Amino acid sequence: MSMPASSLPVVLVHGWAFDPSFWDTVRAALGTITIQSQCLDFGFFSPHPAMDLPQVPYVAAGHSLGALWLLRHHGPLCRGMVLINGFSRFGTVTDFPHGIPRRVIERMRAGLLRDPEGLLHGFRLRAGIDTPVPPHIERGRLEQGLQALMDMDCRNDLKRATCPVHVIAGTEDAIAPPTLTHACFTPGSGVDAPQWLDGGHLLPLTHATTCARAIAGMTRRITA
Repeated sequence: MSMPASSLPVVLVHGWAFDPSFWDTVRAALGTITIQSQCLDFGFFSPHPAMDLPQVPYVAAGHSLGALWLLRHHGPLCRGMVLINGFSRFGTVTDFPHGIPRRVIERMRAGLLRDPEGLLHGFRLRAGIDTPVPPHIERGRLEQGLQALMDMDCRNDLKRATCPVHVIAGTEDAIAPPTLTHACFTPGSGVDAPQWLDGGHLLPLTHATTCARAIAGMTRRITA
């Protein structure tokens, strides 16, 4: 039996160095078009992670590391994905030369162990936002997130995805640059050409309405 697209829940997954509040503006925009949403939480700044996906059909949107995680874990109940500032692989390997060099991520890990607050603040500045880092820092989970960024390879997950995948990327993204986006989402990789916006790595903050419209557009394409 089909279900009206608007009744499908939308799941939002934040990226590294952020928390569920990252999606507040997007969720507010979705609420104005009566789309219910919920956020997962890697637990980078909270006592416990909350990464359980719905046990009913849903649409998902992920940002950066959250997009990578969704490619790996979205499962058969996912009816559509919107990947924002995302990638199917982040770290460089032999057959993926356009990724981010391993030494860059290793330096981040060293900084995280030495001065977590300073490293996180610096990363957020580079991403494009100057806001205080939450006081409760879960360094172990953040280190696991860096490990995923360095090693997780979801290129085959993308090719095997059975649901529609829409990609939104920033022309001035300093974290996931356009060369990385092009390398991940080439023709035949399982998705259409990316939707490019004039912006950086934090499109859900700087272009919240556009991101919400893309998510709403995905729900309209889907029946459960």
